[in-house]
Amino acid sequence: MLKKLTGFAALALTAALAFGSPAKADLQDILDAGTIRIGVPVDVPPFGYLDESNEPIGLDIEVARMVAEALGVELELQHVTSANRISYLATGRIDLTICAMGATPERALQIDFSSPYSALSIGLYGPPDIDVSGVEDIGDYSIAVARGTTQDIELTAMAPDANISRFDDDATAASAYLSGQTDLFATANIIAKDLTERDPDNPLESKIVFRYSPTHVGVPKGNPELLRWVDTFVFYNLNNNRLSDLTEEWLGEPLPDAFPSL
Repeated sequence: MLKKLTGFAALALTAALAFGSPAKADLQDILDAGTIRIGVPVDVPPFGYLDESNEPIGLDIEVARMVAEALGVELELQHVTSANRISYLATGRIDLTICAMGATPERALQIDFSSPYSALSIGLYGPPDIDVSGVEDIGDYSIAVARGTTQDIELTAMAPDANISRFDDDATAASAYLSGQTDLFATANIIAKDLTERDPDNPLESKIVFRYSPTHVGVPKGNPELLRWVDTFVFYNLNNNRLSDLTEEWLGEPLPDAFPSL
């Protein structure tokens, strides 16, 4: 009897969740409503954060505004986190999520992903007067890197004989480079951009890109027309360089000419 009651309770809970969740809006619903609800980050600079006036700014905020403008609808920004950005989308609380999110097979079981609209890059950085454009140019230059990070793994695989100094985190590795302990610094482009902005007289120049980490728009499952529209939006704005220009503005480097798609 208890087993039957447990089964009935589970069914009741499932039904309650189903009826309690907002309906997922398709493309025509969004156009008819005249509003699109987009989940964005406010604690992940430079993708999304609050300025001095407590207003959201960042790369993902700009892309969200571009989406609403292209659709000809009002934009309703909803603040999301890495913990709830997928569940909000899957339950219909938002129509799209633009939240510095990478596509993975596990996440793709719950939501759909557009082709990438931007990307972080990880690579080797240094001053303009050091001429390094490939691993063969590294030679005896010393390199600071955070131990065990993606950049450490990529650098070690590409140049196993390089003079690498490993530190506990990016901040310590950056301090070592800035203090002259090393000639070069392996890190992400947003960290290099931040250091350059703090000290414009000593810019960090990109030498070698190890890899890109693309970001994608999240779309609810079962919305092929909306997904197709978002893919078209991304394709169009990659070709006119608007997304590359935004990436350079907020992340410090433009997108590569051969940018991947899904």
